[in-house]
Amino acid sequence: RALNVLTTLNRLRIASIGYLHAATGLPKSTIVRILDTLIADNYVIRDNLCGGYRLTHKVRGLDSGYNGIAEVLEASRPFAVELTERIKWPVGIGVLEGDAMAVHFWTGPISPWVHVNTLLGNRPNILTSAMGRAWLAFCPEDERDRVIARLRTTLTGFGEAEEAQFRVLLARTRANGYAQRAPNTEPRRNTTYALPIRHGGRVLASITVSFFTSAVPAREVNDKALTPLRETVARIERLYTSMQASRGGTIAEETEADLSVFGSAL
Repeated sequence: RALNVLTTLNRLRIASIGYLHAATGLPKSTIVRILDTLIADNYVIRDNLCGGYRLTHKVRGLDSGYNGIAEVLEASRPFAVELTERIKWPVGIGVLEGDAMAVHFWTGPISPWVHVNTLLGNRPNILTSAMGRAWLAFCPEDERDRVIARLRTTLTGFGEAEEAQFRVLLARTRANGYAQRAPNTEPRRNTTYALPIRHGGRVLASITVSFFTSAVPAREVNDKALTPLRETVARIERLYTSMQASRGGTIAEETEADLSVFGSAL
C-alpha cells in the first residue's frame, strides 16, 4: 500500500489526501498513516503552499519511481517563495512535457498582486510562453533539434519559414540571457520573463516571474524582475549541485546560508 501511494505521488507529482484516495482506492485514514510514515522517513514532504504532498529526492535511493522534477522543486521551492515575498509578484516553475510546458509550482497563493487563481497543472505553449522559450533557447542543441523536429509534425502552421523565425528568436533569447513571452499572449495585460535552471549542461526547469505590464516600466524590468530572478536561479543551482554531490548526506557547508531559507518557506 505504501508503494501504491509512492507511485501515485510520482505520477501526480503533487496530490491531496482526497486525490490519493480517489486514485488508489485506499481509505483516507490508511493514506494518512502511510504519509505520516513516509514523511518521518523523509520520502515525502507536505507542501502547504500548493495544497498537497510531493516526493523528495530521497526516493532516488529506491532506484525506481522517482521523477527528477521532485528534486528540482525541492531545491527551488524555498527560494521561489522568498523571491515572491521580496518582489511580491508570482513565480512559476515548469518543465517540458511532450509538446508543451507543464507548471509544477507557483507562488500565486502568497502574492498580493496575483492575476489568476492558480497556474498549477497549466500547459503553456512551448512556442509563445516565456517558460517554453527559456527551455528551448538554453537546452543542448541536440535536444532543441529533437523538440523542434517533433513540433514540425504535430503543430499546424509550423513550417520551414516559421521554424526559421523561431530559431532566430531563440538565438536572440540566448544572447539576451532571458526569455519573454509573446506579447499577444493572453492575458495581454501581463508580462512574463523566464530563465532556465541548469545543471551539467542541461535544463532542469524554467522559472518565471509575471507582473502587470503597466506596473513595471520597461526601464525598471531589469532591476525589479530580472536581477532578482537571476540571483534566485544562482541560489537554486548551487543548492541543486550540492544535493547531487551529497546524495542524501550532509549538504555542503558552502550552501548553509541558502538553506536557512527552508525554515521559513517550508
